Amino acid sequence: MAERSRNSLTSVLEWGGVAILARFFDRVPESLAYALGEAAAGLAFRVDARHRAIAAENLARAFPGRYTSEELHALVREVFLNLGRTAVDVARSHRLLRPEHRHALEVEGFEHLDAARRRGKGVLALTAHLGPWELMILTTPVFYEPIHVVVRPLDNPRLDELLTTLRERGGSQLIRKREAVRAILQTLRRGKTVGIMIDQHISEREGVVVPFFGRPASTASAPALIAIRSGAAVVPAGIIRLAGRGRYRIRIFPEVEVRRSGDLKADLVENTARFNQAIEAMIREHPDHWFWVHRRWKTTQPLDPRFEPAMLSSGSRP
Repeated sequence: MAERSRNSLTSVLEWGGVAILARFFDRVPESLAYALGEAAAGLAFRVDARHRAIAAENLARAFPGRYTSEELHALVREVFLNLGRTAVDVARSHRLLRPEHRHALEVEGFEHLDAARRRGKGVLALTAHLGPWELMILTTPVFYEPIHVVVRPLDNPRLDELLTTLRERGGSQLIRKREAVRAILQTLRRGKTVGIMIDQHISEREGVVVPFFGRPASTASAPALIAIRSGAAVVPAGIIRLAGRGRYRIRIFPEVEVRRSGDLKADLVENTARFNQAIEAMIREHPDHWFWVHRRWKTTQPLDPRFEPAMLSSGSRP
């Protein structure tokens, strides 16, 4: 969609509503904030039949035969509740920057990130719309250092400015998608870390069709191209919500081996498939945390003929 005017009535009303709601969630007691966020998400689950059906269809195809209809219904509801909780998480997220709240954040597997950084060629951190994903950019400087994260600007400029302010409070910076490749390469050359999400559909002109949960999925190939050209380490990472409210765990996985055979097109396909495999493994551990309401499998094209299933076994799996 095209960017709207920041002064249009729709832009102003959307921005005002989100800003008021965010401040409200931030100011009220934690228990009330989450109760209201979950109530709103529960209402959306009941009335939004379209996205409820998308989530149910995606889950049923990703996990064939795993869930009964009752279990699937309950899991889809949890997917919606995760989104409601995430809205509250973001509104109250500045607390995670305070020393007295550092106990609310656990980090597992930091040694993988640290080892990758020490190589000096930068780190490409693969992540997904998993759990309270917006907290990743905010909290990374707490236990590591400020990073750069690739984002697509929102269609509403006012909302985009609001979210940018929230995301950059901890010292990390955003890279706009339209300028991404050059900016990412420059950042990696300085030995820095760049976070990028690869779990949503992209047009076949900009990606390659490789497996994701066993189904053809058009996936951005730019991360694989960047990894090949830069020599950067590729490290998957995700964040989940722990039992209770306002507590989280960031999990960093072993580096994914990047194939550099000299056949660029084949390497793009194989490495993108490995990246998908890493993201899929994270989602399988916490299926209620992922963004199943997105139509991830839009492509009608078959798997890229250069894809070789045997190559996945030689790449790192989380």
